[in-house]
Amino acid sequence: MNSPQPVSRYRAALSALDPRISLSAQLRALFPMIEAELAAGVPHAAVLDDLAAAGLTVQRSTYAITLYRWRKAQRTAACPSTSAVKPSPPPPALDAIQGRPRNIQTPGDLRKIRDMQIDLEALRREGLASRTQSTNNNPTKRNEP
Repeated sequence: MNSPQPVSRYRAALSALDPRISLSAQLRALFPMIEAELAAGVPHAAVLDDLAAAGLTVQRSTYAITLYRWRKAQRTAACPSTSAVKPSPPPPALDAIQGRPRNIQTPGDLRKIRDMQIDLEALRREGLASRTQSTNNNPTKRNEP
């Protein structure tokens, strides 16, 4: 299981690092290589043995926790944030939609909604007007007198 090839790669990577950095930082620098080995089917115990042969003695718990945190950071870096979802646009003004009841209380009100007339051109104009208004009132624009 232990081949000199991963050990030599670990040694080369560790020699390029600053010797003053923490054990976890050294492990994080090696994790891309370790992940490739784990994907190839090398057990974690063999990876720990290879790390020890390369001069980096790591406890299994430290290795496991650091690997978990590194993988979690990789996942969050790969996924875009869902908290930056745009809010839904405000409903269009009433002049684009005609025949709309104020509140729904009877089946007749539902029929009115089904049969209401929507002026798509007026709806388009209102959308353009609201977009231009939002870009003109953008508070993040600075450097304007």
